[in-house]
Amino acid sequence: MRHGVGSIFSFCVLAPSRAGNRTRRQRVTGATQALAMARASTMARASTLALAVMAAPAMATAATTEGSSTGLALQEARTHEAVVEDLKSTDPAVRVTALRALAAGGYPESLGPMATLLTDPLDEIQFETLDTVLGFFLVERPPTKRRVAGLFEVREASGVAEAAYNAGPFVLLPRPVPPALVAGLAGAMRDQNPDIRIEATYTLGVVARPPLDPVAADVLQGGLRDSVKEMRVAAARVLGGLRVASAGDALVAAINDPAPEVKQAAMRALGDIRERRAVRALIDQFNYYRTGAQAEAALDGLARIGDPTTAALFREQLASRHARHRRWAFEGLARAGGLDEAVAVKARFDQEKDRQAKLAAAFALHHAGDAAGLRAMVDALGDKALEAQAMAYLAELGAGIVAPLGGYLSDADPKVRERAAMVLGLVGGAEALAQLEKARTDPSREVARAVERAIARAQLLRGRPN
Repeated sequence: MRHGVGSIFSFCVLAPSRAGNRTRRQRVTGATQALAMARASTMARASTLALAVMAAPAMATAATTEGSSTGLALQEARTHEAVVEDLKSTDPAVRVTALRALAAGGYPESLGPMATLLTDPLDEIQFETLDTVLGFFLVERPPTKRRVAGLFEVREASGVAEAAYNAGPFVLLPRPVPPALVAGLAGAMRDQNPDIRIEATYTLGVVARPPLDPVAADVLQGGLRDSVKEMRVAAARVLGGLRVASAGDALVAAINDPAPEVKQAAMRALGDIRERRAVRALIDQFNYYRTGAQAEAALDGLARIGDPTTAALFREQLASRHARHRRWAFEGLARAGGLDEAVAVKARFDQEKDRQAKLAAAFALHHAGDAAGLRAMVDALGDKALEAQAMAYLAELGAGIVAPLGGYLSDADPKVRERAAMVLGLVGGAEALAQLEKARTDPSREVARAVERAIARAQLLRGRPN
């Protein structure tokens, strides 16, 4: 949306934009004398409303028998409704105050109402709403931005949503995702400001879960044709991350994008959605480049698809001098069912020197039926450099890994216990829940918290609220 905040401010702030090397001017107009008054009024209102929002659910619960308590609860409930109504105000100060009050309350039920501000006329409010939404889902909330007179933020190139997306699902709090939130993010992804489009796209990738709403899926595919390269990259990545199977044709077309980063993201995404129709195109890309980032992206995409017709290519790449090629080859053979007998795979596992490729060999070894593969993947859970790769493998193995992985909830290494709990929460299911329930009383505070979040996530998956 366009910048401008009515009669509140009288100066402008320059902030660099992530989309290219532009400088984005944030305009604010009005009388300087109103600045201090706006700040005092807004912050006081935010504090008062935040207390009301935080108190309302507790008061409503307590007021079950006594008339006076019921009256107070209804009064507080009306206050909460009034805060939600303030989100529609024509005064930006009132809107942002209501947003902060709902954020301070911390109740996930507020996500639906506050989603209306994702398409606010003011960029500043849109950005703050995006950060607020992320704050409901992240274990560590986004850092507070510097504010102009305590009201609107002065943002540098943010990247909070992209960083959260890169961190993966294991760092997220289990929350239901109201349809209004997905719709609001889809609207923000069509904004005139490319920074908002990009931030909204990665935020959708963080909070949404497959299957994605068809309207949001169409908007994401439209992002592949955006004039801004970073938006096309974001759209391709999130289409893959949310497993939007209908995007196959659009992603194949994006392989011909002039920007190498977009081509690479599209090839990875085709692997994420396991688009078998793209196998020929990805093989052609690999054969053309053979080495470098483009070849690696093609091989990564092929490995994720795991089509049996690619087994010969992966066997050839097991002898590559490039460690990444060997990694994708191990993964591709595991998924394509093109493995030799376990003895042969074990020999390659023992010979591999690169740590990431060796972990991929452990993934393949598990597929070949050797218990040493699981042990190697679990050992990697305690290694900061390898934990994300190991957790992704274990989560992919799904329900079949629950029973053996549950045994590691009593491992001597608290990091292993913590990561094992996180994986079990993402896999979900009754058996995973039973394993996690037994670990509630872990002596490590960090592990106990991870177990609680994992239980909540598994329960959410079972209920599959939208």
